[in-house]
Amino acid sequence: MLETSSFVLTNSYIMNKIAIIGNYPPRRCGIATFTKDLNEGLKAKGVSTGVVAMNDGLNRYNYSEDVVFEIEQNVMASYINAAEYLNSNNFDAVIVQHEFGIYGGLNGIHILQLLKRLRIPVITTLHTVIDNPTDNQRKVISELARVSQKLVCISQKGIELLRTVYGIPASGCVHIHHGVHHYKTKNVSHLRQKLGVENKKVLLTFGLLSRNKSIEVVIKALPKVVEKYPNTVYIVLGATHPHVVKHEGEDYRLMLIRLVNKLKLEKHVIFINRFVTNEELFSYLELCDIYVIPYLGEKQISSGTLIYTMGAAKPIISTPFWYAKEMLAEERGLLFDFNNSDQLTAHINDLLENEDKRQTIARNAFNLAKECYWPMIGKQYYELTDQIIAEDKIRAITEPSQVMESKFVLPPIKLDHLRVLTDYTGILQHARYNVPDRNHGYCTDDNARALLLSVMLQNEVQDVDEVTRLTGTYLSFIDYAYNPAISKFRNLMNYERKWLDDQGSEDTTGRVAWALGYTTAYTDVCNFHHHANYLFGKVWKSVGTLTHPRALSYAALGLAYHAKAHGEEAVIERLKHCVKKLCDLFDQPIGSEWRWFEEKVSYANNRIPHALIHAGMLLNDESVIQRGLKVLDWLIEKQFHDGIFSPIGNHGWLTPHGKAAFDQQPLEANGMIDACLQAEEFVKDGTYADYALKAFYWFTGENDRGESLYDFATGGCRDGLQANGVNLNQGAESTISWLMSLMSISFFLRNKNDLLV
Repeated sequence: MLETSSFVLTNSYIMNKIAIIGNYPPRRCGIATFTKDLNEGLKAKGVSTGVVAMNDGLNRYNYSEDVVFEIEQNVMASYINAAEYLNSNNFDAVIVQHEFGIYGGLNGIHILQLLKRLRIPVITTLHTVIDNPTDNQRKVISELARVSQKLVCISQKGIELLRTVYGIPASGCVHIHHGVHHYKTKNVSHLRQKLGVENKKVLLTFGLLSRNKSIEVVIKALPKVVEKYPNTVYIVLGATHPHVVKHEGEDYRLMLIRLVNKLKLEKHVIFINRFVTNEELFSYLELCDIYVIPYLGEKQISSGTLIYTMGAAKPIISTPFWYAKEMLAEERGLLFDFNNSDQLTAHINDLLENEDKRQTIARNAFNLAKECYWPMIGKQYYELTDQIIAEDKIRAITEPSQVMESKFVLPPIKLDHLRVLTDYTGILQHARYNVPDRNHGYCTDDNARALLLSVMLQNEVQDVDEVTRLTGTYLSFIDYAYNPAISKFRNLMNYERKWLDDQGSEDTTGRVAWALGYTTAYTDVCNFHHHANYLFGKVWKSVGTLTHPRALSYAALGLAYHAKAHGEEAVIERLKHCVKKLCDLFDQPIGSEWRWFEEKVSYANNRIPHALIHAGMLLNDESVIQRGLKVLDWLIEKQFHDGIFSPIGNHGWLTPHGKAAFDQQPLEANGMIDACLQAEEFVKDGTYADYALKAFYWFTGENDRGESLYDFATGGCRDGLQANGVNLNQGAESTISWLMSLMSISFFLRNKNDLLV
């Protein structure tokens, strides 16, 4: 039991109010069940609680009155509003249920924006701790440790990993077991009759079905079991996981059924394809003789089904994942090697033959489970919370909090106009005001830009299905643009879906390579990855024929993204070839006053230094990075004045004789933002980040006309800044440039730990 400070003891009459953040029923997952059980365990101790429930974008949930606030998983503003709600509604502490996949952003990074804003103590329960984290996963866990007063691990293994892998001291961690309900023996003869398992030996596996459950390992073990014990039945209890259904349907379950038929086990395997309550689960546990956990990988530090079965005093045979090795030690269960059906067969037959052994390991497991009843677990959480609240009150007296201010205000992501411009074919090029203009049809250039944007958006909006639909539309357009007769991509298509050219420009080739390389590196949808990688194989060979700097730059970006994700030597060599061509173009002018490769600086200029810096960092080539920085510095010098971004206008461009003031295009602001943020990633002194923010302000009115190009009503962006005002049309290039800029700035500010709304 946790020690309490004297401050707590003298104030023990004060009952704290605690918020719990996590998934919650009727959402169907293990963390939802855990959150509900923890909430009820705390309430059983007389604690006032409120649940902040995570919505996943798949369903709208009819929550109970325990839920006081809902967070939309991929909507950043929702996290910030939740922090404001918790700060202003007399909560004393927050207990966070953490799993990478339940929060928005890369590896669930959005939750940090909520926690950083809280003025109350935070306890985070880690349901997953990875031993070989990516850089971003490591960052998320390290930040959670920084903003949490304590990290709770359900297993000792989790604390060991936090200490050895993440460098988090053991003093910042607490071990509290997964809770289990008090199990009451019940009469299940009626259930046995309905299932047809009277006088049968029942094996059971429970849980939401997915490939990592490895049910096929048990099925393959059964033939030699039923040969020796013909009255054996294996029950697979649980619906397919909702996210598995969404991405691959019932393919896995059907594969298992085919395997059962192939092995002629139809009379020995029962699939129950539905989500069951705890009460129903306990009935199935009552009738089972052996519980089997055949999970595929070892890296799991918690399992509700395992502790439930221990609480039901049933013998367990499991693969040696971390939590099972810890909980089933000291003859509390049997372990078999991953994917080893023969070893599983031997264990099952051994236990079916030896009832005393079954009872012994079941009793040993039950003795540990008795220490984990939810009222006791709830008490441990409350005592930990009570202690931390008391310490926080003392600290607040000696260290008053500073006023928290937002350093930067971002408009919300609004996709209305992007949807309007996109039909079943692709994104239309132009609009009259905010109405799509069908006269100009479509182009591959814009659909490539839109594809890149849609992948950027995949973890940033709640309507995941809509972003997936848009991505598929843009990828399909690029696929159709490929002209196999000449191995090139077409560009222009009229509204009647007739191609107007046989091949696009060099810029088209470069933009397609950029979009496809980015998609292969970052899409979360495996089929999009495969499709984009297939098309990337069509375009990357054409990159070798490019000669124009902008086209080479687009292509270099795509090659770099692909190379960083996949490390293919041929792609890296092609990237080096592109970079050399770019560098050669600037050999002569780089040291002169006019640092450009020709006498006219026209459009999308900033992509050249963007590509050089990005590729140079990937290739670890300092000379390429410095060349990119010198070109960028020169472009900054030409395009900023009096603290505002003033891009090169397309009515005359930039020449040694002067710069055209108008028309200024959103494309230029987007390019400057990305180039400066790439430079900031290398330099890390804030200088280039400041230029990027100023270029972003250009969209919202800090420009030569003092007028906003972003349309807050439609979510679109106006087409340019003219001498007499704003061009009010909202075409694809402009709207995509705005949304990509919004995403780039948002990603940057989060990574820099700035506060944003």
